[in-house]
Amino acid sequence: ERRVATSFERVHAALRARGADPGLLAVSDRAVDDEFRHAALCLEVASRYAGDAVAAPEALAFSAPTHPDASDALRPALVVIGQCALNETFAAAYLDACLEGATHPLARAALAELLSDEVDHARIGWAYAATLDDATRAALQAWLLPLAISNLRMWQQLSLPEDPGGALVAHGVPSPARVAQALREAVEALVIPGFARNGFDVGGLRAWL
Repeated sequence: ERRVATSFERVHAALRARGADPGLLAVSDRAVDDEFRHAALCLEVASRYAGDAVAAPEALAFSAPTHPDASDALRPALVVIGQCALNETFAAAYLDACLEGATHPLARAALAELLSDEVDHARIGWAYAATLDDATRAALQAWLLPLAISNLRMWQQLSLPEDPGGALVAHGVPSPARVAQALREAVEALVIPGFARNGFDVGGLRAWL
């Protein structure tokens, strides 16, 4: 989660650079703390399953998209749209699929808290998209399809058991097929309508889907 917290530090800086609404700045600043809380929550859940305190794993190296072909003025917008409107929307879809079959109280409580935060984080991106000026929206248009595809493919590469069985599903482990369905539904019901509502041409996204 340190990597995701760093991503939200970039989102907060990008929104500040774009002169975003103070409310968006506050939510994006809180999102950094949310990710550290997520890490603590996951460690607590792991420890309860293990029956003993589990040591925090070594932090993974952070690698951010650089968007080398974008202008300096456009990069902050790409950071916010990519991380929030897309990545966090897909994260919420994944967690919703996890929660859907979970029956164990510990798993359900943890997943519900994570899902609630991811929905808020996705809203940062969609709220920001609603404030874009015409020039920025036009410049972002060419990036829409590649951003969506690269984000979706990352989520499709999750390592999950092909047939988790009832016991794992009850603890919040969905099958790859269910995750694939949830991600597609997110594109159809959230991503495409969200961008269309904010003035983007979504014909390319519909055709690709």
